[in-house]
Amino acid sequence: MHAKAQETMLKPGRIIFYNVENLFDTIDEPDKDDAEFLPSGKAKWNSERYKLKLQHIAQVIDSLTDTIQPFVIGLAEVENKQVLEDLIKLPSMRGIDWGIVHHDSPDERGIDVGILYNKGVVDERIGTHLSVNIEGDPTRDIVYLKCYLYEGEPFWIFVNHWPSRRAATDSTGQKRMIVANTLLKKIENLYLGEPFASVIVMGDLNDTPTDSSTQALLNFKFVNPEYQALNNLMLPLMQQGKYTVAYKEQKSIFDQIIVSNYLLKKNDRCTIRNGQAHIYAPNWLLFQHNKYGAIPNRTYSYGKYTGGYSDHLPVYIDVVFK
Repeated sequence: MHAKAQETMLKPGRIIFYNVENLFDTIDEPDKDDAEFLPSGKAKWNSERYKLKLQHIAQVIDSLTDTIQPFVIGLAEVENKQVLEDLIKLPSMRGIDWGIVHHDSPDERGIDVGILYNKGVVDERIGTHLSVNIEGDPTRDIVYLKCYLYEGEPFWIFVNHWPSRRAATDSTGQKRMIVANTLLKKIENLYLGEPFASVIVMGDLNDTPTDSSTQALLNFKFVNPEYQALNNLMLPLMQQGKYTVAYKEQKSIFDQIIVSNYLLKKNDRCTIRNGQAHIYAPNWLLFQHNKYGAIPNRTYSYGKYTGGYSDHLPVYIDVVFK
């Protein structure tokens, strides 16, 4: 039986993050720089390509949740709430009563982050955003969800898409540090009222697990580090040579899942299965490049439409109960 039809109390569930690479609709938003992704634009983005893109994303989600129920899915590079609504209307997504958390961010291109959550097992209490103030360079807001899984397990889930790298000699590291500090202040504040909250930070951070911005999350001194300190579950995967993005010879992990210590305590009622995160990389999500090997099968490659899935691979964790 398909896992989506089961939804039994206290069954394990999956939390996913996926940068879906430019999920634009075909409608012009006059106050956003979306001209490239219009039928008349450089990408020649039309209804046929948009529908295929939605079907591809739904295929990935369906495959990821075929044997386990979804809890929460964080998505990056979505243009607006409408594209999320179009996504959950697809046949392969209809087995779940999906809730949406979205906020129109000030990003100049109009790309946002959003959250889908399974209303059958996830009780939303707060679904809103955290603004990031970077003077002269509007960036994506952080969208977050405070929810309860089943019987009163409080989760705070923050979905991120930090400022992009501009070139090989990147000068945007300080901007990502600003986002990291903004997020840390929010987490520190929520711990004042909920010292044992389960915190999950996930997203495309445009830095690796060993860069200074991501290390700032791990090194922050919370009041009760035994339960509140943050752990980057992608670091072991990076050490194994795994990757979520590829640019020529450079393969990196930018898509990350970071969790509070509370979720790694084996003696507690709710935990991350084996304390591990995973990168989803079936062969059909990869393109075999004759020079660079297996890389994410993207929608556009060097400006040419290739009809793939995304230039990022999805990442996930499984939450289990005792």
